[in-house]
Amino acid sequence: MAQQKPNLGKSICIAGNVLVGGEAEGEIAGTNEMLSFWGGFDPASGQVIDRRHSLYGKSLASKVLAMPCGKGSSTGSPVLLDAIVTGNAPAGLLLNKTDEILALGVVVCEEFFDKKIPIIVLNNHHFAEAVKAKKAKIFADGTVILYQEGE
Repeated sequence: MAQQKPNLGKSICIAGNVLVGGEAEGEIAGTNEMLSFWGGFDPASGQVIDRRHSLYGKSLASKVLAMPCGKGSSTGSPVLLDAIVTGNAPAGLLLNKTDEILALGVVVCEEFFDKKIPIIVLNNHHFAEAVKAKKAKIFADGTVILYQEGE
C-alpha cells in the first residue's frame, strides 16, 4: 500500500512591504482588532491579557501575529522588546498599516540584543487572506506564503 503524503492544504504566495526584515514561520494568530502591547499583552508569558480582545488568553509566542496595527501608547515598543528578549514574542508580525512604534521596539532590540522579528505590511486584500490563514512563512524580501485549510 502506498504511503499517503500529508495534506498541507492550499497555499498562496503574497508580497508585502518590509518594515523590519527577517524570516519567520509559524501558526497564524489572526485578528481584525488592533492590540495594545502596553496593558494588553504580557511579555513574560506571551499571552494576550486584554479581556476585551478577541485573542484574550491566547499565547502569541512563536506565532505569526496578523493584526491591522498596534494600538495606543508608545510604551508598546519596550513591551515588545522585552517579549523578544525573553523568547515570548510573536515569531513575526503581518500588519495592514505601518506601525512605527512596534518597529522601533524591534529595531532597538536588534541593535542592543541582536534579536529581531520581521514586520511586513500587507495591502487590504493580502491582509484579509493572512487573518484567515492557518500558518505563514515570512521571507526577508517581504514574500509571505500563507497556508490555508486543507481541501
